[in-house]
Amino acid sequence: MAERIPRPKLSGSADYIATVGGIGLLPIMPGSWCSVVIAIPAALPLLFPQLGWSTSELQIGYAIAMVAFTAIGWWSVGKIQARWGHDPSVVVVDEAAGMSLVFLAPAAHDGLALWACAVFLFRVFDVAKPWPMSYVNDRTEAWAVIGDDLLAAVATVIAVQLVSRALLTLGIVLPSML
Repeated sequence: MAERIPRPKLSGSADYIATVGGIGLLPIMPGSWCSVVIAIPAALPLLFPQLGWSTSELQIGYAIAMVAFTAIGWWSVGKIQARWGHDPSVVVVDEAAGMSLVFLAPAAHDGLALWACAVFLFRVFDVAKPWPMSYVNDRTEAWAVIGDDLLAAVATVIAVQLVSRALLTLGIVLPSML
């Protein structure tokens, strides 16, 4: 579980990276806000098809983002842990890495309902931390702060793919699935 700490003053690149540019400083649900911010690019072509963005283009962007957030997040968390603690709630780069992994799943792009399902389920898995996420979360190393969110993302990808398949099996076809 993320530790609540007094609002820190950001002083270096590690602080800005760990808080994803300060999103982690929001007073209420910073992890959820970060998740939504990272998910917005995937919603834009669903809301505005005239943008012409393909799912594969978005997936390439999310793959790059996932690798970048994971690598620089691991580095930044290692730098801030001595000052802010093991996994403070202001650190949201782990949510950014996890959400980027979620939107590699094709089903997460199959309409706004599945987009919202992906965001919601990621937050559920990230907060509830069922095994093996709870096991990784109990560790104190910097990799574990990122790792439990990546596991939550894998669980979300599986769940969203199953929801998508169930909707198709039941004959409930969303417009973007055609």
